[in-house]
Amino acid sequence: MPLPEQADRRRELVAKLLARKAAPQGVTPLPRDGSPLACSHEQRRIWLAQQSDPTAAPNVTLGVRLTGPLDLARLAGTFTALVARHEALHTIYTLADGEPYQSVRPGLPAPFEFVDLSGLPAGEREPAALTMARAASAERFPVTSGPLLRLTLYRISADEHRLFLVCHHIAADGGSLAIMADDLAALYSGAQPAVPAVQYADYAAWSAERSARRLPERLPYWTERLRALPPPLFGGKPPETAARAGATAMVRVDREAVNRLRRVAGGPTTPFVALCAAYVVLLQRMTGHRDVTVGIVSASRTRRELESVVGTFVNMIPLRVAQPAGQSFPALVTRVREAAAGALANEIPFDTLVSRAGIARIPGVHPVFQASFVHREDPKPPADWDGLTAQVWDHEVDDATLDLAMTATPRGDEYELAFTGRVTRFSPAEIHALPANFARLLTELTAST
Repeated sequence: MPLPEQADRRRELVAKLLARKAAPQGVTPLPRDGSPLACSHEQRRIWLAQQSDPTAAPNVTLGVRLTGPLDLARLAGTFTALVARHEALHTIYTLADGEPYQSVRPGLPAPFEFVDLSGLPAGEREPAALTMARAASAERFPVTSGPLLRLTLYRISADEHRLFLVCHHIAADGGSLAIMADDLAALYSGAQPAVPAVQYADYAAWSAERSARRLPERLPYWTERLRALPPPLFGGKPPETAARAGATAMVRVDREAVNRLRRVAGGPTTPFVALCAAYVVLLQRMTGHRDVTVGIVSASRTRRELESVVGTFVNMIPLRVAQPAGQSFPALVTRVREAAAGALANEIPFDTLVSRAGIARIPGVHPVFQASFVHREDPKPPADWDGLTAQVWDHEVDDATLDLAMTATPRGDEYELAFTGRVTRFSPAEIHALPANFARLLTELTAST
């Protein structure tokens, strides 16, 4: 197809997608009469995982560095208002007939703690705040009674504070943290953001109906795609403990290194596809497996009315890639690109996939895949706080759901590549060697450019 026709076709497809996203047959509010509401597939997956392992769903966390004269009472009121405006933040979960349900409880408290570290020697305050925040990130919230989140403010000095929010993953995901951060800034500054037209329980009902309708046509893809899966990626016997303790190591590489990887891959290649293909090569070398399955993340905010809704929208999708010995890296990239397109086009809830596609379960081993790859967007700076300067407060949380996870985050002219591994599978030395090994692999794969 000539280039002008390709451009016209792309514009036509984009217009159709935008129209579909704004179409009226979307998510609509359900009656709120106090009775339990159905959980989404995402919530159900987290609930069921926690029944056998309370640590199965790591919390999500948000850190903000605030500089300036902060009003403590005003911040406490802001947090209460935040919890009130998002139902997922004041919801509890109960079991009936073997299935979890959610119940909205407007009266749930909004736990807010203040920790004054200004009495410590100046050089010890920031490290103390980080240590306490990391410990707080492991808090286990009672889903049957709530509350499911906690806000802590660490005072470093009169005009220096660190805000740290911890929330159960059944109530929020990474995208929700960005919404909550913007809301906190707006509410503290005296603005009144519009209340979301729908809430998470409305999405849960809508998504369940949509998934049931799509399942018959999509399940055959997964039954075929995941047939005869190879043994677990990292082999060995399952860990004796289900503990999720992990260790994280990271490296930063120039964005140009990722662009070179895209060029050597050939064709129109996104950073996600190029880095995921390189990660597959790393896993092949680590394990000796040619047939590798990696979990990738799909966010289900496919409707415009969901853009301001707090909740858990993340679904994991298997990406199975088999590379014959001697195949070139560009050929592998093509396989990754095709596998990702097929997986996303046939997405179904992961718990449904496991239960309906005939996946064999091995105690202590995550089904289908034991490694994941996540490509994040370039983080935007925090919204403006009235009278304060706000910056991201980086805090490392080592909580490993899978045996190994790689996260790629663009940061200006660089890419931050982080590896988190379970210490029951890898030694800390092995985990801390991974970033340098991957950086060398990038150099090797792009040596010809």
